[in-house]
Amino acid sequence: MEEGIRKNGIAILKGEMIAFIINILGLIILSLLMTYSTISDTKIPTLVIVVNTLAILIGSSISTIKLERKGIVNGLIIGSLYIAFYLLISLIFAGTINFSIKTILIITLGIIAGGIGGIIGVNLNRKK
Repeated sequence: MEEGIRKNGIAILKGEMIAFIINILGLIILSLLMTYSTISDTKIPTLVIVVNTLAILIGSSISTIKLERKGIVNGLIIGSLYIAFYLLISLIFAGTINFSIKTILIITLGIIAGGIGGIIGVNLNRKK
């Protein structure tokens, strides 16, 4: 039992790290695209939401590949923790969290992407 908890905990931490690394790389690529292309500044919030959602999806998928079950639970935890850290960082740097429709969308998509990624990761393991 304790080994399973440890394995899940390691998978969750791994998922968080992978998601943040992918997010950072995605935002760097996005900033380069914004600098050297004609993409409108009004598209930035939507593109940031897409990058965050993909980062969570990929991070939870990769981290749950080695798990045999409970992919959705671990993925939901990864998505929820990622969003909590995201909101905490926003609070630290902006001084407030503006709960707009975009914030609610980020929260919802992040949690859903985590769950779906967890399902994908566990099922990828079963195909081996």
